[in-house]
Amino acid sequence: MKHKGDPIDGILVVSKPVGISSFGALSIVKRRLNIAKMGHLGTLDPLACGVLVLLCGKATKLTEKLSGKTKVYRSIFRFGIETDTLDLAGETTATSEKVITREMILEVLPEFIGEVEITIPRFSAVHINGARAYDLARNGTEFTAPKKIVKISRFELLAELGSNEFYFEIECETGTYIRSLAQKLANRLGSVAIASLIQRTRVGDFKIENAKDIKKISIADLMQIEI
Repeated sequence: MKHKGDPIDGILVVSKPVGISSFGALSIVKRRLNIAKMGHLGTLDPLACGVLVLLCGKATKLTEKLSGKTKVYRSIFRFGIETDTLDLAGETTATSEKVITREMILEVLPEFIGEVEITIPRFSAVHINGARAYDLARNGTEFTAPKKIVKISRFELLAELGSNEFYFEIECETGTYIRSLAQKLANRLGSVAIASLIQRTRVGDFKIENAKDIKKISIADLMQIEI
């Protein structure tokens, strides 16, 4: 049995469930395995799920080196409604009766490959004048959400799930907000949208097929890495 404080160095790849923060998932694993020092790569929203890479012990020194890895997401965009959080958690701020079709989406998707400017969600962890954007938004403080350029290498329509609901796979650089892509695509089509599901399926070479349940993970799942 390992004891807290024992040197445990390496990488754990877990599947974060919907409903808890990335830090919450990290804390569960940290307590379960009695690991003293741990960090994670790439925050997932509480309503997002999927691959979360945990760095243990000396592996935390690799955060900067590994944080730039390409990420892949699968997401459901629901057109016709927009919330202040751009997902299911928020209050409705806009609606549209426009019916979006598969053909309409396929016509404009090529515009979303390469460098794309997005507006960072108002409910996000980005700092605005020293405060978290989500804190300002919750307090009703007026501020302009910043924009940023992200790189999208693949934006594929996988399926039409129903009226105004579509399933996508997106390969992008770190720091891309999938909620913002849903909003931008909808605006381009003359509508509004939310990301009703976001699942991260890959971070670099770490894939969802190899991710472990946070409540079942063990030290045997620790991946050794050259530090």
